[in-house]
Amino acid sequence: MAIPGGVWSEGAAGTDQLRREVTLRAVTGEDEAFLLESADDLAPSLRATALLERCIDEPDVAASAHALTVGDREALLLHLRRLTIGETLDCVLACPADSCGERMELALPVAGLMVPPYRDVRREHELTVDVEGARYAITFRLPSAADLDAIGPIARRDPEMGAAALAERCISRVTRDDAPLAAAELTTAARAALAEAMAERDPQAEIELELTCPACGTAFSALFDTASFFVQELEARAAQLLHEVHTLAWHYHWSERDILQMPRRRRERYLAMVADRVARTRAG
Repeated sequence: MAIPGGVWSEGAAGTDQLRREVTLRAVTGEDEAFLLESADDLAPSLRATALLERCIDEPDVAASAHALTVGDREALLLHLRRLTIGETLDCVLACPADSCGERMELALPVAGLMVPPYRDVRREHELTVDVEGARYAITFRLPSAADLDAIGPIARRDPEMGAAALAERCISRVTRDDAPLAAAELTTAARAALAEAMAERDPQAEIELELTCPACGTAFSALFDTASFFVQELEARAAQLLHEVHTLAWHYHWSERDILQMPRRRRERYLAMVADRVARTRAG
């Protein structure tokens, strides 16, 4: 399946405009076990990237999953979620109005969260912007999964420092009124313009929901973090994993490895047959 920004693949002419297809497999019990075991060691975004590495069939792409643009990672995670659980994401949000707090149940279709393939796919982008009486010319690349994972701890402590650290990682050249400038010297206003340009060029990277509270009528927006949501879904499903392995191993004498390698839907069918057999035995 194609992803919006495309995974880089150099062509014969050295172009960086090519896209490639990426083949995913559904999450298996082995992957769920990995998520359980890595819960104390890795942040959700790092676990999501590691999960993609496990589920991308092409070894060369899987090995560079951390280098995917944020939008590409979001798109692949949405495709993976569709393969593993289904098309509809069920979530609950609370109205942000202080006088309300109404809980809203949402059913979000994966297709509705995807954007069309990008037309402007390149390794580097140029931005010229006039802010605070100066002209900045900035050459930058789009943030990658590795960039977000690296600045995550900084951003959680201090969002402005996180934004500055991200800009420094992604800028290759910058001038102010034609004079060379260090990326660390960008003003807050110039970094804001850069962040807006990044968002425009990688729209899948930041999924924003526009909502209206049915109780009080407050209109608000909310960011949807695919990585955190999907990892939490899989964690909830994996809570029963060891019990399922025990049940199937007890009844069928299969090895743990064989059971964990099964797609969840097949595992669920066997569990349903075991439950039916137990119920008929008790009834008879």
